[in-house]
Amino acid sequence: MATGKASRGKKDSVHKVLGNRVKPEKELKPLQESPLKGTLQKVTSLTTFIPSLILLLVSFAVYLNALFGYYVYDDTVQIVDNPWIKDTNNTLKIFSKSVWSFQPGTFISNYYRPLMHIVYMFNYYVFGLKPWGFHLINILFHCGATVLVFLAILRLLPDRSDSVSPLYCSPPFIAALLFASHPIHTEAVAWIAGLPDVAFTFFYLLSFYLYIKSKPLLSGNYLLSVVCFAFSTFFKEPALTLPVILFAYDYLFRQGKPGVAHYARRFIPYLLIGLGYLAMRMHALGAFAPKKGHVTLSAYQYAINVFPLFIKYLGKLLLPINLNAFYVFHPIASLSEMKGVLAVIATVVFMTTCCVALKKDRLVFFGLLIVVVPLLPVLYIPALGENAFTERYLYLPSVGFVLLLAIFLSWAMEKLPSAIRGIAIVSMVIGVLYTVGTVNRNNVWQDNVRLWSDTVKKSQDYVDVYNNLALAYASQGQWDKAIAEYQTALRLKPDYADAHNNIGVIYHSQGKLDKALAEYQTALWLKPDYVDAHENIGIIYQSQGKLDKALAEYQTALRLNPDYVDAHNNIGVIYQSQGQLDKAIAEYQIVSGLKPDKIEAHFNLGVIYQSQGQWDKAIAEYQTALRLNPDFYQARKLLNEVVSKRH
Repeated sequence: MATGKASRGKKDSVHKVLGNRVKPEKELKPLQESPLKGTLQKVTSLTTFIPSLILLLVSFAVYLNALFGYYVYDDTVQIVDNPWIKDTNNTLKIFSKSVWSFQPGTFISNYYRPLMHIVYMFNYYVFGLKPWGFHLINILFHCGATVLVFLAILRLLPDRSDSVSPLYCSPPFIAALLFASHPIHTEAVAWIAGLPDVAFTFFYLLSFYLYIKSKPLLSGNYLLSVVCFAFSTFFKEPALTLPVILFAYDYLFRQGKPGVAHYARRFIPYLLIGLGYLAMRMHALGAFAPKKGHVTLSAYQYAINVFPLFIKYLGKLLLPINLNAFYVFHPIASLSEMKGVLAVIATVVFMTTCCVALKKDRLVFFGLLIVVVPLLPVLYIPALGENAFTERYLYLPSVGFVLLLAIFLSWAMEKLPSAIRGIAIVSMVIGVLYTVGTVNRNNVWQDNVRLWSDTVKKSQDYVDVYNNLALAYASQGQWDKAIAEYQTALRLKPDYADAHNNIGVIYHSQGKLDKALAEYQTALWLKPDYVDAHENIGIIYQSQGKLDKALAEYQTALRLNPDYVDAHNNIGVIYQSQGQLDKAIAEYQIVSGLKPDKIEAHFNLGVIYQSQGQWDKAIAEYQTALRLNPDFYQARKLLNEVVSKRH
């Protein structure tokens, strides 16, 4: 029985090829007849193979040390404690419920990402619960995205490989190298739970690349693009911005001025998939984004805080230093604040740059679009809450950033041929700095102690990070360090009930029951509906033989949360110890229904059925317990006894 439960967050210039819209007779030909055709004919699969292979190797090497990381942050809940990924029969649930609905109880969530669970299920059946297998999948998605960045920019930028440098020293290649090593990607790649970002971006880029390669409607590339768009959406909702990028590509770079019929033919399939996703999302969540964060902010404050949030994203993309797992969001109350004024000015500069680029250089404008459009969904603060700024949200926008770098390199190589060597050196230096930053940051994501030790240095005014660090210390048996972190949290927030409850868990595990009980009761005084505290007090009473008091605490916990698995299980244990076997069976069956992978409930049911001579039922329960834990010696021993008796 547990001692207690702790609580948990691209030989013409760019301008000449892709400049202003011109008269119809000088309008760009269709893509398959454009000046880029020479490039596309020269750049065969053979000539792109070596650069692509180099990119694969580099992007993998940069994250090699991430393979040795453990489960951190939400990984344990989403993988180790996730029953959905351990049984293919849960596929329907995965597509019909929110991302957190595998947990017992009622959860309001803004996230619907079924393919995340499907990939986790695949990982589980291939790698078991070995963290390196889950890390490997994230890294492979990143490797694939890096190659797609190279191939997409190669098609967007004019040809340079015949006169300036080999393809593997071209601007598209350099841009892809920088994408591969950009430190801002560490959260998305090195953190297992960052899977939705790397996966949706991979399929987003693949869909875009296949679309710009497609010629007639319903060609193989076009149809595959539509399919990849579907995959992308079901990994993460920002994928819905892809049709905007495709429309912009057609408008900026394809022949003439297509009419409504053209756009309807090309985009109806994407629209239908988007509507289908939204329908399934609404069904699963009950609303597009039912959970509101920062409810104390007014609509006006939500709107004005978009400016500093957007500028902060641009800042981290340009200068990826002082990275943090948890950024505390400090909203502004008025645009008259200096932070607000500067943010508005910077935003106006960015938007002005977009307008100038639209007139002067469409490819630059397109790159800016790829930066900003995927960010739009994550600027909706009410759906994000306290964790309004997150590094992994920049994984896709960084594609626009490296495209802009490739455009600049292409211009510099043409206008300043004598400076090519210097440009190459600067690019190499940036790449090395990026790589060092990424490798070092991967080390931070290795385990919870390193992650939260780094986080508390950068988010010192947020109590939850101290709580998380303390939990990490406690998981390693470093009780004194854990208590010290909880006490720091209490100095910042004296009414922080979680800290008191979790200090109680430490005392409980040390056998200091009086101190543990006092901390649990303080947590309840601060937060009367604290379910975990009621549960933990019940555990103490139960260990002391005070079964009536224990039952009262468990029942209170169940009134607050009828689906509280551990309370049902512990009540079952009490009934079983009192010989009230029918009541115990009922409680264990509730537990099995709420959490089918709860080993204790299956084992205890087996014991009861065995005592009643219900051999087949006992065998079934023991076998289930052993399937969940093949090393469960006692279950195997009793199973053998039952089998021998039945025969």
